[in-house]
Amino acid sequence: MHLTGVIGQRRAVAQLEGEIQAQRLAHAYMFVGPGGVGRATTAQALFAAVNCTEPTPEGPCGHCGSCHRLAAGTHEDFLVLAPPSEARSSQIKVEAVREAIRATGFAPFGGGKRMILIKQAEHLNPASANALLKTLEEPPPNNILVLTVGDAKELLPTLVSRCRKVSFMPLTGEEIAAELVRRGEPEADARLKAGLAGGSLGRALQLDTAVLQADLERLVNQLTAGGQALEDWGFAEALVGTHRGSGGIDREGISQALDLLALYFRDAAVTAAGRGRMAWLPGPTAELNIADACRAFAQVRRTQGQILGNAAPELAMVVLLAGLKEAPKHA
Repeated sequence: MHLTGVIGQRRAVAQLEGEIQAQRLAHAYMFVGPGGVGRATTAQALFAAVNCTEPTPEGPCGHCGSCHRLAAGTHEDFLVLAPPSEARSSQIKVEAVREAIRATGFAPFGGGKRMILIKQAEHLNPASANALLKTLEEPPPNNILVLTVGDAKELLPTLVSRCRKVSFMPLTGEEIAAELVRRGEPEADARLKAGLAGGSLGRALQLDTAVLQADLERLVNQLTAGGQALEDWGFAEALVGTHRGSGGIDREGISQALDLLALYFRDAAVTAAGRGRMAWLPGPTAELNIADACRAFAQVRRTQGQILGNAAPELAMVVLLAGLKEAPKHA
């Protein structure tokens, strides 16, 4: 049985398909890898494959009762737990875990296999994690638990040891761009988002092309305007101000804004190398030789690291702009 609907992740898919074929599915899996690369999608594809009642050589049929209910989000044997928000402090509560575990005491309603998908399992609090242990130690038949996590070190070792690991890798820019185009994005917009997605389709889907283009224009204009340090400071204060809230400065947000500038110089490097087709940004790039473009790219990345490492972001930005303006003239 083949898994369908998964973008990339050939090794993970091959591992799971081989286990289905050999009838060696584990009772618990840990899908390890960055967010937005298809961990939950693969879990759903695995559930579809083992529960389809009219499978085809290509995979699940898509029209049997199980496939219909899964597609509609109403399948009674596909249970999903997730933190209530993206905040780091958000937790998967023990009550939700216990309720899902109680369901495993009954045979699956559809007669196949039940799956409990715990998304972002690093958000399990100690009580929630401990509540899972007994089920993992003595798994009821016809139940599969899948935990998704960025790094296995974020989970209790006792949980990790009871799960079979499946590794997920960042998607390529080409895979992300192709999927965005398939979903109706213009190719130029798809490539812009893919270039900034960091291998995550989930992140690409959240990006706003108009905002990205406006931010890039402001960054490049400030870089090419030739203003003095005081003007650069005002620009830096304005940029940092958009990432300042009641909880303090969003350093990751500032770093992500600078991803545009890093991509700008990355595109300049590949263009200088005669590989313009590998560029991700629409429009012209900086007219730099390879050495200067790579040096500028490294400066941006170094500044991002400083900002994430608690350097004063306004000062780091001003120093960056001053250093970049020493490079040859930009397009």
